[in-house]
Amino acid sequence: MEENLIPFERMKEIVESEINKFIERSNSSFNLSIEFLKACTKIKFSIPPLTDYMLFDSLELLKRHIENFRIISFEKGHYSFQSLNRNIFKTENITDNFKVDFFSLINPFVEFSKKGDLTMEEINSVTGIFKCLHKDSSFNPDKRLLELGASILESLNTPDWNYIAGYNEVKRKIKESIILPLKNPEIYKSIAHLTRKTYENNLPKAVLFEGPPGVGKTTAAKIIAHESNVPLVYVPVESIMSKWYGESSKNMSEIFDLCEMLGGAIIFLDEIDSLAGSRDNNMFEATRRILSVLLRKLDGINSIEKTIVIGATNRMEDLDRALISRFDQIIQFPYPDEKERSSIFSNYAKHLSDEECNHLGIRSSGLTGRNIKDICEQTERRWVRKVLVGDMELTPPPFDYYRQSLQMWKNSQKKQEKE
Repeated sequence: MEENLIPFERMKEIVESEINKFIERSNSSFNLSIEFLKACTKIKFSIPPLTDYMLFDSLELLKRHIENFRIISFEKGHYSFQSLNRNIFKTENITDNFKVDFFSLINPFVEFSKKGDLTMEEINSVTGIFKCLHKDSSFNPDKRLLELGASILESLNTPDWNYIAGYNEVKRKIKESIILPLKNPEIYKSIAHLTRKTYENNLPKAVLFEGPPGVGKTTAAKIIAHESNVPLVYVPVESIMSKWYGESSKNMSEIFDLCEMLGGAIIFLDEIDSLAGSRDNNMFEATRRILSVLLRKLDGINSIEKTIVIGATNRMEDLDRALISRFDQIIQFPYPDEKERSSIFSNYAKHLSDEECNHLGIRSSGLTGRNIKDICEQTERRWVRKVLVGDMELTPPPFDYYRQSLQMWKNSQKKQEKE
């Protein structure tokens, strides 16, 4: 006979009182039902989208109140746990014991059930798990992403495709493989239903941007997010690895869960090569774990609406083969050619003539768009100093200043190479 059972009406009063006090502070929205049917207590309430860390926090709390419990189900969409008998070796009537079910696929909710009345520890489990799962009703995914080293990049003042001079083939591939699917997912799904004997999702889940630093990979991701009206979550993989060494795999998993809470996102994994070295190169165990998490998350990305992963690398040869295979497409960002470099100079120095921009384009072989931007900014700063010191009329920098800055930049690079 179980001791310290709380009568149903008293239990209901305690649960409702605790939950109502919590709700007054958190402004949470939920549905709650408490019933006693066929000699069985049932408590059910709705919850926010269930993430891995929310589930494990709930289990940690459950363990504080229920000494021993068994796993009945641990499958995506349904997680079920039931307390064992005081003597864990006795199994009679075990199915009557206190049970917790988490349902997470559609309209997520938690249900507690038990034959008869609950103990105080079981009641504390109910109210504790409610608070655990609803503490984040005012939860801000943006803030948590920042804590993990990621961030949501603002789309305000995002340039359009004209900002990236040239790269017409790159832009075409991006529009076809990323923007169209994000803006028209239902059409892609309809085509799959019309063409396949067994329906499979045909939406791209991951695209790899490959190219040297400064050629526009991050800028392209910002433009994609702006045109698709989807948040851009920037994940600097290398800094996350160094900041959270030992917990990187858990935090990478949480970042994906948080993006799901956003209702879809472009997850931009910058410098993805920092974690994905070849398996044959004696990777650290922590790196293996985070790679394993990333592979698993990429496999499941199709289940999240309006979500795609963009990886960025300038060392594709270092990437793990299994990781490369998860990307639906690889888009190369080469160094800009002469014509593209001239156009980039024109973007940052609109007052220069076509002939002057062409001259700079010819003499800037091997430079990226970022290099050219730096040169133009250096020119502007040099010219501002001259205007201020000489008390001159405010005019844009002359062509010779750009030509000199370009030569100064090239000389600086040669000096660094010698060192």
